[in-house]
Amino acid sequence: MALIFAKNQYTIPRGRTFFNPIDSATDEYLGEIYMGNCPGFSISIETEKAEHYSSETGLREKDASVVLEVKRSGSLTCDNMSGANTALFLSGSTGKVTQAAATVVDEEITVIPGRYYQLGLSALTPVGARKVSVVTVKSADGVTTYAAGTDYVLDADRGTLQILSGGTIVAGKIKAGYTKAAVEWEGIRSGSSGELRGALRVASDNATGANRDFYMPLVSLIPSGDLPVIADGTDFAQMQFDADVLKPANGEAIYVDGMPLAV
Repeated sequence: MALIFAKNQYTIPRGRTFFNPIDSATDEYLGEIYMGNCPGFSISIETEKAEHYSSETGLREKDASVVLEVKRSGSLTCDNMSGANTALFLSGSTGKVTQAAATVVDEEITVIPGRYYQLGLSALTPVGARKVSVVTVKSADGVTTYAAGTDYVLDADRGTLQILSGGTIVAGKIKAGYTKAAVEWEGIRSGSSGELRGALRVASDNATGANRDFYMPLVSLIPSGDLPVIADGTDFAQMQFDADVLKPANGEAIYVDGMPLAV
């Protein structure tokens, strides 16, 4: 009878990635963020060894090797440019920005013809006012009212005013009036931390090969490389993260589990 060998297990890996951030104040998990399409995730392992060589004979030979250090890391590529993922890359937060309805009178702006100005800028509203209407632009003394389309143009959704070259507005101060609508939008704000701590989970759904889920209960997720904002060509934007895979106090660094067997 011929020898019997185990069947080779070939894999084309696919899966979904989840990150569960840890609250820095309470040290508790906040709940998993589904990161969407991540075309690449890999784990790297580096070891440092102490090696001993015998000096008992003329030929110096290695007779012992002891692993002293193991470093586990990962590299994650994601092209789901969601608000949550962008906030992760910026080590920040995402949420709703709410603008209350209000009427603004005589907002003073120093202008130069040909340039653009954001309405509603302040320390409390650093991105300014949006969704504005009933806009008036006057001279600093309030005597002259300037004409839209001739002296200035407006992006009402963004609240951006352009002073037209060739119009009657000269360099100096003007006064703008407008009405802000009650609206809200997604806002992402960068944070002060250069890393995020949490758990990383990959739920496998391979094109071929047995599915095995990977779970790392403690990783330091570090944004790496560029976040494309404007790009030439037709490539989809991607963001990349490096992950230091750490060993928690009461557990292992990496858990790999297959699918439950039928009973």
